[in-house]
Amino acid sequence: MRQPFSFLFGLTGHFTLRILSYLFDLAAFTIKALAGWFRRSRFFEQRTYSPLVAQIIFTGVDALPAITLLALITGFIITFRLIAIFDAVGGTSSMITILTELVGLELGPLIAAIILISRSGSAIAVDIGNMKLHGEIEALELLGINIDDILTTPRMIGTAVSQLVLAVYFTIIALAGGITISAILLSVNYFKYLGDLLATLHPMMVVAFLFKNLLFGLVIGAISCFHGLMVDRSPTELPQQTQRAIIHCLLFVFVLDGIVATVAL
Repeated sequence: MRQPFSFLFGLTGHFTLRILSYLFDLAAFTIKALAGWFRRSRFFEQRTYSPLVAQIIFTGVDALPAITLLALITGFIITFRLIAIFDAVGGTSSMITILTELVGLELGPLIAAIILISRSGSAIAVDIGNMKLHGEIEALELLGINIDDILTTPRMIGTAVSQLVLAVYFTIIALAGGITISAILLSVNYFKYLGDLLATLHPMMVVAFLFKNLLFGLVIGAISCFHGLMVDRSPTELPQQTQRAIIHCLLFVFVLDGIVATVAL
């Protein structure tokens, strides 16, 4: 009778150790990349400034059409419907609070993060994995070039900045678009809700929003780079590590969102 329990405890312990080892390696990789980059003051150097700007353009600017479409759909499906429902039953103050917390603090960051993971996270993992597979990263290291300065850290910071910008953009479009649709289809008096939404914002809410999105973006960039560098010699490792990067990014984003939401209560 003791053998099944021993196997179960052993499997649980092995799984826990794997998780802890992964978290430790990822944290060490992220801290090393960021600390070394800022310590060497590489921000304004051309060779590191260019990939940072390129990453922001690819991750943030190129994602604007998809974010705009999703924000308009969200504004119609959620914002407009909530306004119509609460207007029928009353409770405007509750509606404003729900819109701010549901669309602003939750849907905006999550949808922006999912777009970043599907577009940029997978692309970063594939790009770095291909470089590792073809020996390009090893060649850079043999030339004495620190890959953190030109490869990993600019991508991590660029993803964090893009996540924040896209989340802000999505939230504005989703809320303002939903209110505008409500004013056009129902009553022009609903435009007053724009001012009510701004009035509900307080400093801690803004701080939580900024912190959450920067953390999401940093984690997405770090995990994508980390798994890209884990590709070794076999071409089959590239799709495997890309898949792991996407799954781990999604898991981390939802877990972190739950933790931030719990702390902010």
